[in-house]
Amino acid sequence: MGAPALMLASSAISAFGQLQAGKYAAAAAKAEEQQALEQKRMAELKAIEDATARKKEAYASGATNRALIAAKTGVVPSESASFLALKDADEETAAADVGAIRLMGASESRKYQLSAYSSRMEGKAARTKAMFGAAGTMLGGYADYSSSTKPT
Repeated sequence: MGAPALMLASSAISAFGQLQAGKYAAAAAKAEEQQALEQKRMAELKAIEDATARKKEAYASGATNRALIAAKTGVVPSESASFLALKDADEETAAADVGAIRLMGASESRKYQLSAYSSRMEGKAARTKAMFGAAGTMLGGYADYSSSTKPT
């Protein structure tokens, strides 16, 4: 095998290596995208669980307050102005907490969604870079081959 043939073979091997590297980089980016989408879903579920827990806590607190008012005063809690004021304040606080939990969950979910998009774009960029790199290598190898086989 002469030098010109070795130039072509070298270019082909290098181009193949670039394509393979792009393929593996794209696969890694795909895995990162999948992981980010799973984390997004987990953030959404956590926000739902946290909001539900806060609602349960508010209901339990209301039940405790009703029992305490009834036991200490003998008054039906729904007829007590102080109990109703306390109940309204507790409900407002719980609603604000649930709203904040949902907002933070949405924000966390969005962060993971953007991470997944970024990973997807990295995979596309890796494939494109590999294809153009391989094409450049092949053209360079052909140019070297052509110049080395020209009669002088």
